[in-house]
Amino acid sequence: MKKVLVISYYWPPSGGPGVQRVLKFCKYLPEFGWEPIVLTVKNGEFPSRDESLLIEAESIKVYYAKAIAPYGLFKVFSRSERIPAHLLSPQENERIINRIARWVRYNMVVPDGRIGWYPGAVKLGLHILESENIDLIFSSGPPHTAHLIARKLSENSGLKWTADFRDPWTDRFYYVESPRCRLTKWLDGTLEKKILSKADRITVVSPGFCDQLNNHVPIKDKSDILFNGFDEEDFRDRSFHRRDNGKIVISHIGSLSKSQNPILLFQAIQSYYKKFSENRFRLRFIGSVHPAIKDTINEFKLNSMVEFINYLPHAEAIKHMMESDALLIVVPDLPGSEGIIPGKLYEYLRSGSHIILIGNDNCNAADIVTNFGGFCINQNQTDFKIERITSIRTNQNTSQLNQYSRRSQSERLSEIFSNCVDE
Repeated sequence: MKKVLVISYYWPPSGGPGVQRVLKFCKYLPEFGWEPIVLTVKNGEFPSRDESLLIEAESIKVYYAKAIAPYGLFKVFSRSERIPAHLLSPQENERIINRIARWVRYNMVVPDGRIGWYPGAVKLGLHILESENIDLIFSSGPPHTAHLIARKLSENSGLKWTADFRDPWTDRFYYVESPRCRLTKWLDGTLEKKILSKADRITVVSPGFCDQLNNHVPIKDKSDILFNGFDEEDFRDRSFHRRDNGKIVISHIGSLSKSQNPILLFQAIQSYYKKFSENRFRLRFIGSVHPAIKDTINEFKLNSMVEFINYLPHAEAIKHMMESDALLIVVPDLPGSEGIIPGKLYEYLRSGSHIILIGNDNCNAADIVTNFGGFCINQNQTDFKIERITSIRTNQNTSQLNQYSRRSQSERLSEIFSNCVDE
């Protein structure tokens, strides 16, 4: 069996979407002839933690590199044990110290707040390459510091390297919400171009993101679209029931930034209530929610219909997906967001619940939702009627859905690895 060094900052007990992609790859790659050896961070700064994922990672060999944590300064300023994802977006009337911390985070730390992991990871990575007889290097970002580490190890060892992009680099929508200074943009752009040029193969989660990266450096000849997905084992033996209490439960799982405010949904529910004087809906937000969204809920006087739940372990989040009548996805209406396909979308599809997507009709996520019979609402639409969600029926075509299984995507990745090594 060939060995691949997998470089990822996010690894159990880290929670959230960032860890799922790499963890599931490492779970299934051995079935296709590749043994993963993981290089990750020791005592990392994670927006959320999920101790339950440690069980799934037990059989995988992992090395932990120490890191200096400039990101920890943001924690000190925000007086928070963990940094909710929404704090990366500006807020109304926030403390000046938070604004300063965000400016420092986006302008003084390049490429990201995990750069303090670089020295320790390179040192430990060189030891791993020598002791484990590695055949290939694989890095997954963000944080894109992982790619800098991989490039250094590839240069020193002469090993081929595949760089995986779960999100864009310089085109992330967070930078639209919080513009950076010209020097920082230039430095970060230079690093991005070097990584894209030096990597032997590049994998990207959506066609839109691939196009964005290709606008910086031509990568089409060495890139592959490798979707996120769902793990069938996560959906087995899950006892659940949709509660027959007369309410239609609409849930969102994951973080919501300022630019992901589902105002159209709030307007539609308010209009329904005014018209029928009937409270038929229950909105459930599981995860980090930007304060601006909570303010909007107050403005629409929907508080009695809304439930906020803190981050849940992955298994419990899956249970909520399956128990909900409809699941919400919001793609921000910002430049560069067309390629966003939230990783949870594939689990939404597997859950069998209805799907409501608010976003641009041309975004990649809308293409998938429409293909499976979900409901897409354009950000500029003004006549959305909430009653229409009762007619939504998600298509559970097994042959179509299986292409998005984690196992299928891991098989494709193993083929990419083999081709990369043989080139």
